[in-house]
Amino acid sequence: MRYLLQKFDSGMHYFRVEAAAVAPLLEHGNNRVICTINGTESFHCAILPKKDGSFFVNVGSRICKKLQVGVGSSIEVVFEIDRTENQFAVPEEWTAVLASDHEAAVIFNGLSAGNKRSLLYLVAQVKSSEKRIERALKIAEKIKAGISSARIILK
Repeated sequence: MRYLLQKFDSGMHYFRVEAAAVAPLLEHGNNRVICTINGTESFHCAILPKKDGSFFVNVGSRICKKLQVGVGSSIEVVFEIDRTENQFAVPEEWTAVLASDHEAAVIFNGLSAGNKRSLLYLVAQVKSSEKRIERALKIAEKIKAGISSARIILK
């Protein structure tokens, strides 16, 4: 389906989706999907409700730049129910750290799904592999110390 890219006052890009279009995706209580825009860029995301009964999906600035789209752009979107384990792309650096640190792996696997996604995002947002390794190691140490909130873990 085609959607119009818009922007919240906060600066985040999004597109609005009518309830009827997402009803089959949400029928089992899961709002996590894999979204493919213009047939080229796929990403894990959530379908979020708006007060008016419609829904929306946030689109990060990196994706907008990569696709060369902005406010007012018409985008072709295909949704697929996200059946991956963490419902988020897992950086290979994070996988390697957990493979070498059993204690961190046990703690991570005991976290809520949302908390896991937040920590995975913290690792994935770094561009270079070297920095992702550093961040993954730092996060592993923090969760072993009992700090698992993505909001405070990098402070």
